[in-house]
Amino acid sequence: MSAETSPPDGAARLLDAALRVIGRKGLDGLTHRAVAAEAGMSLGAVTHRFGKREGLADAALAHAVSREVARAARLDAAAAPSPDLAAWAAAVARHFRRELSEDPDLHLACYEALLSAARDPRRRPLVAEWAAAWEAGPRRALTAAGAPSPARAAALMRDAMVGRILRALAQGENGEALETALATEVHALALALRDLPAD
Repeated sequence: MSAETSPPDGAARLLDAALRVIGRKGLDGLTHRAVAAEAGMSLGAVTHRFGKREGLADAALAHAVSREVARAARLDAAAAPSPDLAAWAAAVARHFRRELSEDPDLHLACYEALLSAARDPRRRPLVAEWAAAWEAGPRRALTAAGAPSPARAAALMRDAMVGRILRALAQGENGEALETALATEVHALALALRDLPAD
């Protein structure tokens, strides 16, 4: 049985449950009781592993970012850099269609991590790790497409995508309509950023 299909251990199960709670109720809704109920485990198991609520929140947000970094790596593998930015944009759109339909709570939990970092500087390294992971794929694609300033263009692409995915979540966009819109929008943005002049 692979790591992808094996059942999660107790800590991962609790953290996945915490992400679902955060995705549905926000960080303010994260409690030991809510996580225990979501995970189908005892309240004592949550308290024993994570201590106070702050420890639970820190662990959950770190878990969200860790999972998001892994998702960025999977997207990189699926959307191999190519001079053909239309093909790359289509692969990105397929990825987000699947991800937003299968696990929207994880994306919402990551946005909670971004917001919490604005209030709590201790969480800013998590956001930097997340940002670097989501910038890597666009940088490779824009480099392959001949962009004279791929790092700067990739940072702009990442930031635009953060806003676009937030809008999709907020408006309940999903399915084929979302994939079609994203493919068009990501391609147009990539073309514009490809031609961004060098610093």
